[in-house]
Amino acid sequence: MADKLYSVTSTMADSWQVTGKIGNHKVVIDQPSATDTGPNPLDSFLFSLAGCISTIAKMAARDQGFKLRAIQVTVNATLNPAGLAGKPTDDPVGFKRFDIQANIDADLSDEEKLAFLDLVCARCPVHDNICRTSIAEHSLC
Repeated sequence: MADKLYSVTSTMADSWQVTGKIGNHKVVIDQPSATDTGPNPLDSFLFSLAGCISTIAKMAARDQGFKLRAIQVTVNATLNPAGLAGKPTDDPVGFKRFDIQANIDADLSDEEKLAFLDLVCARCPVHDNICRTSIAEHSLC
């Protein structure tokens, strides 16, 4: 398959609120200590991971020919906030660890559910970006 380009643009003005339009959707990221009109960027990132796993699970179940009645994905992640606060730390600025738990409602044994979750995570682009280094270049417009 050919590569597909994804693109988003965000805008931040006087407040801590970051807005963007993704497709037909207006998205807001904010800080609880500010106006709290949306989740913060870190929670949004974790939600993207959980949402991607859920979506890929639906696709993979369809591909394998079984009914996925529901999936609930919980992502817990550990971060030392020192780096993002500009303080010295030996820890990475980003998350140090992600713990992903999935409750899969399907006619599968626990062993089959775990194998299915492994397959789903291997197909999930957000999971892949966490597990493998991607090129991230930045510049001025």
